[in-house]
Amino acid sequence: MKHNKANSSKSPLRPRNLQIDALRGIAALSVMLFHFTAWYGKSQVDGILQLDDFLHEPHLLFYFGDLGVPLFFMISGYVITESCEHKKTLTSFAYSRFTRLYPLYWSSIIFAVMCYLPSNSRLASYDPDWLTIALNFSMLQTSIDVRNVNEAYWTLYIELQFYSFVALMLATRRIKQLPLQVLGLTTAYAIATAFRCWDWIPGIWRIKSVFPLLVFLNYFALGIWVRNLQKPEASKKQALAAISLSCVFLFIRSPYDPFAVLTIFFVFWAACEQKLNLLENRLLVSLGTISYALYLVHGPCGYTMLNYLQQYVQVDILITTAVLTSIIVAALFTFAVEKPAHNFLREAVRPETPHSR
Repeated sequence: MKHNKANSSKSPLRPRNLQIDALRGIAALSVMLFHFTAWYGKSQVDGILQLDDFLHEPHLLFYFGDLGVPLFFMISGYVITESCEHKKTLTSFAYSRFTRLYPLYWSSIIFAVMCYLPSNSRLASYDPDWLTIALNFSMLQTSIDVRNVNEAYWTLYIELQFYSFVALMLATRRIKQLPLQVLGLTTAYAIATAFRCWDWIPGIWRIKSVFPLLVFLNYFALGIWVRNLQKPEASKKQALAAISLSCVFLFIRSPYDPFAVLTIFFVFWAACEQKLNLLENRLLVSLGTISYALYLVHGPCGYTMLNYLQQYVQVDILITTAVLTSIIVAALFTFAVEKPAHNFLREAVRPETPHSR
């Protein structure tokens, strides 16, 4: 008993929630299916690859597959809030985010260039912008209006802004006020949007331009408040009121269908409470393990296949092949790059707190 009491002050991480892992995998899969079906024919360019339209439209179009993005943001809000309960310093938080994001991201840029540049050699006027490619390695290219090598990278800049906001809370020792700070920002954004302040107040649109996180912060807020609701010391009434308000904000000129997002949120909430045992499926959990890699590499991998093989292979078979190939490539990147790099960096400089989940 003494041993348990002594260790209780360290607040060890809870057992991993496999249902959230499974949702990550579903989110990555849904975004990939959206890109390979409903979005492909509408996008002429992905990063530095020039895309041809479909010769024949596929039978199944996953129009709502892009809802994987707000689901990713909800999961991020939940997991980062939980992580901050154990990482008490700015240094440990920043280091854990760096080791999680950058090694695989850098590898995905090299992979995209290897896929896209040879493909574009058929264009006589094509001249790759090597400075653009180099600037992409910072993950800050959006802030200086530089094009993404891979169009899927746009969400990473949103994530990076969210992490910067969390880091600011840690640096100022106000991390416990994170849920209320986020609620204040989402409320201000919702009011400004409802009254169309972005349209009639001169120059205010620049705020959204510089801080695109504001447009999507409400999705992070839902994850943050679900985690806050789980804390024994938290006010349940306050958390439920904040969740209700955040749900209302979904209907104020939302980037995604509000009813669909609301449905996804309740599924996400149930998974956070570990009420969806059916998600603890080995295939879905494995898909969650490779979800970050799958999100990063599916475009270069799948788009290249779709762009140049659709005249030789029936489109539905080709899409299925592109999906399976992307999953295999993502698994290779996860176990050959992401995990070894993360383990190496974690061992090279040991933070004072446990590593990120």
